[in-house]
Amino acid sequence: MFSARKVLVTLAAGIFGVAVALAARNATTLPTITIPKHELPGRDGPTAVGRVAVGMSGCLAAACHGAPAGKLLNGERGDDCWQSSGSCWAAADPHTAAYSLLTENPRRTLKVTAAEIMAKYAPGTKATDNVRCLACHSNPTLALPDLIPDARSRVLREQGVSCEACHGNAGQWLQPHTAWKGDRKDVYEKTGMRPLDDLGERALACAGCHVGAPAEKDSEGKVIVAVRDMNHDMIAAGHPRLAFDFAEYQRRLPQHWQEKNRSLTTNRAITHNEAKVWYVGRVAHAEAACRLLADRATRSASDPVTPWPEFAEFNCASCHHNLRMPEGEKVGVGADWRRSDAYLGAEPEAKPPISGRPLGSPPWQTIWPVTFAPGIEFPKRDKALLADVIRAMETPRPPKADNAGKVAKTTAEQLKTKREALVLMSGPDVQRESWALFPKGAPLVPEWDSASQLFYGLVAREYSHGTPPKPIQDKYRAAVRAFRAQDWARPDESWGRVKDAFDALREK
Repeated sequence: MFSARKVLVTLAAGIFGVAVALAARNATTLPTITIPKHELPGRDGPTAVGRVAVGMSGCLAAACHGAPAGKLLNGERGDDCWQSSGSCWAAADPHTAAYSLLTENPRRTLKVTAAEIMAKYAPGTKATDNVRCLACHSNPTLALPDLIPDARSRVLREQGVSCEACHGNAGQWLQPHTAWKGDRKDVYEKTGMRPLDDLGERALACAGCHVGAPAEKDSEGKVIVAVRDMNHDMIAAGHPRLAFDFAEYQRRLPQHWQEKNRSLTTNRAITHNEAKVWYVGRVAHAEAACRLLADRATRSASDPVTPWPEFAEFNCASCHHNLRMPEGEKVGVGADWRRSDAYLGAEPEAKPPISGRPLGSPPWQTIWPVTFAPGIEFPKRDKALLADVIRAMETPRPPKADNAGKVAKTTAEQLKTKREALVLMSGPDVQRESWALFPKGAPLVPEWDSASQLFYGLVAREYSHGTPPKPIQDKYRAAVRAFRAQDWARPDESWGRVKDAFDALREK
């Protein structure tokens, strides 16, 4: 019978022998990571489905994207940053909290809670059971009505706007993406992985929730991605208005990726021109808005929760303003600026004269520089990329849904062509094209939307020259907070922060 000491010695020797053997093997060969092909239950039974959501647990494995993220969180993005991209996202990305905002335990402070919004928007329904809420606060492929009660889908939704919400469901690409073979664009399309290295596609992916997007269907007409449509009914119930700028939002994210030009065989790292990022983002934003408009026009004929016209499409201040104008809000000699030629986009001296927006018709949303913006000279109202959509929507009587939908659909395709062309252009070329639209200096303009969108564009211009000094960045951030808050109760305070930021831009 062995003594305890003999047993310990024997075990120690055995462990030492195994360690030596492993060390010898690792000295000659690298470890191989094998990711099995996922065979997960589909919506129609336990079959090997294709583009099914897998969840982020596999992505965050230490051997995949779960390495320590210290370097990434400090802004160091080398060729190996992919190894810690998941850890960086989990540690600092605001999208991780998206689902929690629908619950009783939100991970950040809210002015209005989801429960308070739902009490007005859909009494008796929890936000965590509402398709419209879940479509943007989680993976939209998991927000379909038949998946709401599904336990596995609920667990995945609790991960928030996680990896697959942006990159696409990983059921088909999880295994091949570890060692891409063949034409990457072709493999992306076949496996359902989004080509987020393409600035335009990335901007559209963001706009899907931050602007809105129609439902997506498979080849058999079955809905596979829920509609994303945050409308005026939700805003009236307390949901914040959507005011998206791709370049600004991306700049605020903890970047968990390295920018690369994957169309090159070298697959080398690149640095995008910030002016290009901004302009591509604006065109993609307008494209998404047109596709949503066309979809709303179609759905309004049969969907009881899709009114027409949708008030969220229009400028808020066209209705939400004082009926009697204070002196400080007048432009020129006693002229109400809401009736001024500059605000209406009229040019009576032009040949032929341009009448501008008809009185009595609310202005459609501003997506400058793809649309005309009050107080900014270019583009002219009738020359903007969205001029046809504007004419269809800005009428004294409610616009006809069928006509507006057709115009929006055609314009969206034109914007897609423009977006793809911009992506292929060099940064300096896009910068020159976009800069031609900017007014001289950094003027203050008469309303929130024009001011905020001009501001974001000017900031992108400054970043295209390099990162500004920290005191200037602090002024920019203060203005961003003011624009996001749009505090109607304390306009002087908000405009004060905005003016400081414009003054900082003017000084540069």
